[in-house]
Amino acid sequence: MKEIGIFSRTYEIGDLEETYRRMTANGITHTQFNLSNAGLPSLPEHVAETKLEEIRTLTAKYNIRLDALSGTFNMIDPDEEARKKGCDQFKLQCQIARYLGIPIVTLCTGSKNTESKWKWHEDNTKQSSWDDLMRTTETILKYADDNDVILGVETEASNIICSPEIARKYMDASGSDRIKIIMDGANLFHDGDAADMEKVLREGFEILGRDIVLAHAKDISFKGNTEFVAAGQGDLDFRLYIDLLKKTGYEGALIMHGLSEEQIPVSKKFLEEILNV
Repeated sequence: MKEIGIFSRTYEIGDLEETYRRMTANGITHTQFNLSNAGLPSLPEHVAETKLEEIRTLTAKYNIRLDALSGTFNMIDPDEEARKKGCDQFKLQCQIARYLGIPIVTLCTGSKNTESKWKWHEDNTKQSSWDDLMRTTETILKYADDNDVILGVETEASNIICSPEIARKYMDASGSDRIKIIMDGANLFHDGDAADMEKVLREGFEILGRDIVLAHAKDISFKGNTEFVAAGQGDLDFRLYIDLLKKTGYEGALIMHGLSEEQIPVSKKFLEEILNV
């Protein structure tokens, strides 16, 4: 594990060639890809094959590795029609991933919050919400099977999958080896966990380490209100996090996110110094 990658959406532009120019200028060749950088909706309903060929050609030209494709929609959306639409869009997302040779499509297990899928709601703990999640999972697993892609899930404090224990329960309940883990050290923490840094990280890896297919690198600050920040700007023990990743045998890129384009050089240098120790 020596490569540093990035969420393509960190570059807030819809011009793919310019995105790749900036990425390579930052010395980055790995990305978790978002179709918005190609001037498309993140989850489109239709895409012309000529557009996909353009993406493939530019990706090869700049020697970019597309490690994952963003496929996030609210898997337990309280609006059933929105949930169905999300599933339909996800089918196309899996087809796009296959066409572009992207091995992983990322998930958002979601929330019953009507404002945002990234905000907590108490109904997330209900059995009915779990049932919604499993129904959605059954549907999208067919698309993953049809297109031979892995579905990447991560723990999110605001989502129904909010802890390593629940993530493991979810993977076991799915009955599929297509659902794997995107590890994000910052996402393992809830308010009040700062004092248990080592314990939280070690337990997270003990529960999920054998199924990691992609690793994220964002930081978390416990000063004042708990918030996500650029790698190196918060309180996460990155040396321990990266050491635990290495011990799992993970050999993929470390994907930066939760930062601005201007913060990329400093965060990348911070991570490289730890990786090269």
